[in-house]
Amino acid sequence: MDGPGLKKTTLLFLSGGSQVTQFILSVLEGRRESLRLLATSSISDDPGLWSLDGVFLAPITAREPEAFRARLLEILRREHVDLIVPCRDDDVVALAELAEGHPEHRAQALCGPAVLARMMSDKWLGFEFCEKHGLPYAHSMIAGAAAPAEFVSRVGYPIIAKPRDGFSSQGVFLIENETQLQHALQRANYVLQEFLGDPESFWEFKRSVTEGGMPFYYIVKGIKHSIEIMIAPSGETTRVFATYNRQTFRSRSVAPNTEPETLALGRRCGDVFANLGWRGPLNIQCQLDRRGRVTIHEFNGRFGALAAERWLLGYDEVAHGIELFTGLTLPPTSWHTLPARSAVAQLSSRAADPAKIDYLHAHGEWFRAGG
Repeated sequence: MDGPGLKKTTLLFLSGGSQVTQFILSVLEGRRESLRLLATSSISDDPGLWSLDGVFLAPITAREPEAFRARLLEILRREHVDLIVPCRDDDVVALAELAEGHPEHRAQALCGPAVLARMMSDKWLGFEFCEKHGLPYAHSMIAGAAAPAEFVSRVGYPIIAKPRDGFSSQGVFLIENETQLQHALQRANYVLQEFLGDPESFWEFKRSVTEGGMPFYYIVKGIKHSIEIMIAPSGETTRVFATYNRQTFRSRSVAPNTEPETLALGRRCGDVFANLGWRGPLNIQCQLDRRGRVTIHEFNGRFGALAAERWLLGYDEVAHGIELFTGLTLPPTSWHTLPARSAVAQLSSRAADPAKIDYLHAHGEWFRAGG
């Protein structure tokens, strides 16, 4: 419970154990006095849950959508939530659908129309969306939508094969010949995309494997151009912030990107999404194509995993979003006035108290003392 005379702003994070939630919590560290931070979780043993003020066990969002929706509505009726923050792509879709089915909760939902949420969770629909709205997106195809030979002649090898609803590069393959292409076309729910970046980097890697053998660990990702925008309740795009991101072994380095072309693309996306009713954060994942043009390959309608790095670089997007959608102004941190020139995310070791895990598992909810 809140103290006498103190009404805290209550945020409900969907998927409290996710990396996105944990990065958001790190951004809010030291300025939570006016906040009550709750979360749903489908598991009871994630170490990150105990940094929150309360946790509710809930069914897996995509596997049991009706049960998840019922659990979420129960929480909203009890907890006087001011803002619901989705932290995984499945959560964005579920929240958008709930807001449309229960308009009394629309103002609490940090999202937009369900049709946009579903588009962002499907890379083929993302391609069709960008074709319709004149936004540069990686050339894509699915089985039956085009002649494979024509697609190959247009984009060339290598080609990326990825799940339409995939994330974090899971299930992604690099296709380099006709045999692999035919196998990729037989995979259910897959989309083929042009290889963004310099294809010579892939062929150089292949030559090194032929000559020296296959390394235990390798990565062929180039430098990503990530754009984060914020669309206010009024429909105004209030901020466009871009970064260069490079993934290395067990770490990620991030630096500001002030290229006019990248920022202009962010503003164009903001205009399109705002006109279609999106409200809140929008993350746009890009890379340079083989001709050096900034090209989209994924949308995410939520705060991204780089929220903490962007905060260190001077863009306090979490506090900005809280202020826009709840009216609460959080105190700025020193990173706002003296931002870092670059930031690094690395692994850390954590564990959870077994007694707290057992309590949450047994009771379905847990609250910090005084929360």
